[in-house]
Amino acid sequence: MAFSFFGILAVLLETIRPWLGLIVTVLAVDIVLTAWLWASRRSWSSARRPALLAGALVGVVTFFLAPWLTSARFSDLSGLLDWLSIVGGSVAVALLVAILLWPLMTALFGKRDRT
Repeated sequence: MAFSFFGILAVLLETIRPWLGLIVTVLAVDIVLTAWLWASRRSWSSARRPALLAGALVGVVTFFLAPWLTSARFSDLSGLLDWLSIVGGSVAVALLVAILLWPLMTALFGKRDRT
């Protein structure tokens, strides 16, 4: 079986197609919130820790839910590639959640800069 880059993208598109509206909405809200926070001169550093903690929590939950989402169990994970896929996917989800939550956490916990 030959794999191509565009074939992988086509499968990915078909996988996320039911969620595409939600993904675009979340990204649009995140971009608008980020622009508003930059205009209001908020301190981004005070919200880094809550965003990273929330991302880490979601990453741990994702690690334990990932096999279930694929109709598998941890006993079905037989090789290094299986375990690396679960760990890598969990880390990727954790980073994505932390990045997406950072503007929201800045709006909630950020302090105004004095400049």
